[in-house]
Parts: sequence; structure tokens; C-alpha cells
Amino acid sequence: MTQEKRSLNRADTQIPAANQHIRRDGDCHSSAGAYLPFMIGYYRHGLSDCGGGMGPWGSADCLPNVVIRYARTRTCLAHLQTLAGCYWMERDGCPEHCYIEGTFNLDFYMVSLINNSRGFGHAICAEFLGGDMQTFSRWKFYQFDNLDIWPGNWQMPYGTETEDTKVKIYEITGIFNCGLPDHDLVPLVTFLIKENGDVTKG
Repeated sequence: MTQEKRSLNRADTQIPAANQHIRRDGDCHSSAGAYLPFMIGYYRHGLSDCGGGMGPWGSADCLPNVVIRYARTRTCLAHLQTLAGCYWMERDGCPEHCYIEGTFNLDFYMVSLINNSRGFGHAICAEFLGGDMQTFSRWKFYQFDNLDIWPGNWQMPYGTETEDTKVKIYEITGIFNCGLPDHDLVPLVTFLIKENGDVTKG
């Protein structure tokens, strides 16, 4: 873990590590920790250098939630200028947070999940755990309040009789805006989830 960049919520720094994600203050979670294991509902642009958000809040679906979590990892450092003008809020009544309140030593990637036969498309986060990138178990998948996504979860459904679910892992190469990352055209690795839940390399 690297040092905290800025804490906009003084109470965040006073919560013991064991209790850092217990709901408090009207059911708002703490912003401490690397993973933010809860759904973030809103995001917006604002002043640079974490000077405060401006304008209306946008609804944060899967891609903004990926960017918010990417901003907490070491690989975001090349894009600090853009990310320092981005803000998130868990839900109405919760405090506003700058995307780059802290950075952590995570090997972070974006994941695109697609299964057209299910009408399913989604984006989640992946952390490479080391070893062989071509091995599915060497990846930790997470998004929203789930820090351990596996095939069969609603965020990573099994394939169907007619189509495998594609799990494409990309390196983020830039930030278009607070809710949209840029990435390489070709994924680092693709996995296929079969109808029975078996995983093969794509």
C-alpha cells in the first residue's frame, strides 16, 4: 500500500482496520481500504487536485465503478491529472470522495464479460495475483459488494447451449472521462465459461 493522497472525510482515518467497512453515519460505508466493497451509485466531474465536485451527479453503472476502483491502484498514477478531477458518492446523503484519495499496490485490469445469447454485457475489475496470466485461478475478480466473483455469479454467468460467456481481460491505457476508461484493443487473455461452468482459455 502506498500513502494516502487525501482524505476528504475526517472520520475515515479514525476507523480501526477491522471495522473499516461497517456501515455507519446513515448506512454510508467507509472509503478506507483498497477494494471499496460496496455499490457506488453516483459520480461526477469537478475541480482538479481533489478540489470538489461540480455539476449534477451521473448514475454510476459498471464502467464508472471500474474507473473508481482503478483510481485506487498503482497503475492509475499515469492518469492522476484526470482522475484528480473526478468524484464519487455511495448514495444520496453520503459524503463526496475524490477518486484518488489513496492508491494501493494492486495489479489491476478491466474485464469485459459478454454472452449475447443471454443478452448479457458487463464490466468488472480483476487483480492479477501472480504466476501464469493464462490460468483463470490466478485472477481475483470483483465489483460492487462482491470481492470474489466466480462463474455462476450473476456478474459472471455460465455459458449457454449456443454460446460461451466470454471473459476478456484488458489493460487500461487511458481515461476518457470519470466514467469511461480506454484500453488496448486486444485483450491480455480471454477465458470462456461453458454451459456447465467449466472454464477454458479462449
